[in-house]
Amino acid sequence: MLYGILLESVRDGICLNYGRQIWKRIVQELNFEHETFTTFGQYDDSLVTKIAECLSDILHEETSDYYMEYFGECFVRFFTNYGYDKILRVAGRHFRDFLHSIDQLHDSNKYSFPKMKSPLFHVLQEDQYGALLQYKSRRQGFQQYIIGQLRECGTRFYNENIYVKIQENISTNQCTVVTFRVNFNNSIINEISKNLHPFPNLPNLTSETFFKIFPFSILIDSSLCISHMGKSIKNLFPIDTILIGRYLNDIFNLIRPDITLEWNNLINYGRHIVFLMENRIPLKSLNNFNETPRINLKGQMKWLSSWNLIAFLCHPVLSTTEEMLNIGLSVHDLNFYDGSSEILISGIQHHRQLHSEIDKQQAWVSKLQTSKLELKQWREKGRHLLYSLMPRHIGIMLQQGIVPNSICESHKLVTVLFCYTLDFKDVIQKLSPTEIVQSINEMIIIFDQCTEKYDVFKVETKADSSYMLVSGIQQRISQRRISDRSDSSDQSEIISGLAIDLLKESKKLINKITKESFQIKIGFHSGSAVGGIVGHKNYQYCLFGDTINTASRITATSDIGRIHLSETSWQLLKDSMYFETSPRGKIPIKGKGEMETHWLINSKEAFIKEMNKYESITNNNQNLSSLSDIHSTIVENNQRKKSLPNVINKRTSFEGICPFSYHK
Repeated sequence: MLYGILLESVRDGICLNYGRQIWKRIVQELNFEHETFTTFGQYDDSLVTKIAECLSDILHEETSDYYMEYFGECFVRFFTNYGYDKILRVAGRHFRDFLHSIDQLHDSNKYSFPKMKSPLFHVLQEDQYGALLQYKSRRQGFQQYIIGQLRECGTRFYNENIYVKIQENISTNQCTVVTFRVNFNNSIINEISKNLHPFPNLPNLTSETFFKIFPFSILIDSSLCISHMGKSIKNLFPIDTILIGRYLNDIFNLIRPDITLEWNNLINYGRHIVFLMENRIPLKSLNNFNETPRINLKGQMKWLSSWNLIAFLCHPVLSTTEEMLNIGLSVHDLNFYDGSSEILISGIQHHRQLHSEIDKQQAWVSKLQTSKLELKQWREKGRHLLYSLMPRHIGIMLQQGIVPNSICESHKLVTVLFCYTLDFKDVIQKLSPTEIVQSINEMIIIFDQCTEKYDVFKVETKADSSYMLVSGIQQRISQRRISDRSDSSDQSEIISGLAIDLLKESKKLINKITKESFQIKIGFHSGSAVGGIVGHKNYQYCLFGDTINTASRITATSDIGRIHLSETSWQLLKDSMYFETSPRGKIPIKGKGEMETHWLINSKEAFIKEMNKYESITNNNQNLSSLSDIHSTIVENNQRKKSLPNVINKRTSFEGICPFSYHK
């Protein structure tokens, strides 16, 4: 796991250099829950490499390694906003000092990032032209990321032009071990060697003086057995516990660095690496606590050539007085000469305050996550509300910032349906206002439930319960359908299937005066129309043209309980394998003279089978609104690699298209 500050730096770098639209595309491609990350939240290690690969696939400009290196540079630039650059600036006077101090810098951030699994950096060798730096980590694929960090640190903080290449890579599936050749001006190493003065010959240090100066110290021989041990450490274990002569690994567990306990490793890594060990065997406990007392010892490994021993010069890692009491330590047991007791007392005083602030921060992070989730939910609700008021492609245009009243479009062919409730005007004169609203609401709910299964747009609902729908507008989104036929024949089938459903469901609407079903007339007509948004505050999408007037008059001349259609709509429907029609003949239409019209009789067996198949699939997959969604998703996936569409235009789920339209 890694902290969110790394991912936030990646997001910041992408938005800064490639734009927010690219980042939104990545968020959608990788199915991130939010567009941002919490600084102290924990995330999967693989997310950084996934983002680099996704960015490479989208831009088609550079490899993922290039972007990983860029992300490393972004991290150094990003954390300067949090004040961490001050720590790097005091790490050393020269870049070589910084390389030797990387491990200690990670250790200094343990309070801010207590769960950080920091990598291990170790300078193997250096000369006047640079150094060999070994990188070791449990994470996979971060080599280029480290190169970017090193280069940016050298340029930003030390004014050095750094060249980094991979000298050796002996990584396995479990661990990454890479040796970098870091070239920079390291001539300071020669000056340091010249300025070294010979040490005066002093008498040998006695063991009594040594352990008095370092009460928390362990001497280790070449077989990695404990040769001697400071009194303060001995007192932590029960009196009858044998410590001297036993293997170090039997008494203590090496937590950091992540290396094998070998003599040469202790000497090599001990020069600049901080070691952390924890007791394996039980300590003596002076209090009746339920938990087993533990102690961590932190310090450096130093080789004493005159004794041929390695001295682990350490101190206990303590944060509270309760820990000291639990393991039987007092201030008197600490090193008197290096200020450990003062540091510990000062640290304990600030520890509670620090933990209190961390708890507040964690609570804030948790609250932020909840707020982000609620914001996402409200955005979805707002989007669904917008798409219920406008055709989907119009809603997308509004989201992109297009001025509403500038939207005007011509539809070459649409099919408009009206549904009239004849006896509703008489009913409202005899019902109370509450009953009127209830009756209208029941009717609209039933009709809306029918339209949800079809790719139609509800234009309006009037107070007299007249219902207006149009098909052919939503299909302006390209490549949505599976059908090989034209959109015109498809939209007539959509309206026909919906009309049958409306007529069937309308029988459930009971007139509270007559106690019988309402008298319903349905009719539809196909033709051209003009659409656009009208209004300044309350936007409304309206359709204009002779097609709307003709559809209204076709409906008005229908019979009660029947579906009336014009000659134009019948021409689109006549070859359908799903519906049965019959001619009505010529009838007078107001403003049109005599027109040839037809009746929509019923649906055929093929329609019923397709509806059953549609319902079966939608029940198994609630995320699909129709069978055509399957095809739409495939089309979009195939087009991703061809171009970079606007993220907003990508639909996660479509409203239902006619479920039987994918047959030829």
